[in-house]
Amino acid sequence: MDLKSEKIENFDEYPLCLPVVKNLQRTLFHPNVTFIIGENGSGKSTLLEALAITQDFNPEGG
Repeated sequence: MDLKSEKIENFDEYPLCLPVVKNLQRTLFHPNVTFIIGENGSGKSTLLEALAITQDFNPEGG
C-alpha cells in the first residue's frame, strides 16, 4: 500500500479491511513527532544510536 496522502479514500481495501486494522482506535500524535524512514541498511538505527550516545544513553538500548 502506498501512502500518497494523509487521507484514506477507501477503507475496504487491503490491509484496511482486516478486522485487526478496522478495530484500531484513533491515534493522535504530538505535533512535534519525527519519523525516520528508509531502506534496509540506510542507517536509521545508526543515526538513532549516534543520537543516544550524544545524550549519554545506552546505544544498545531497545
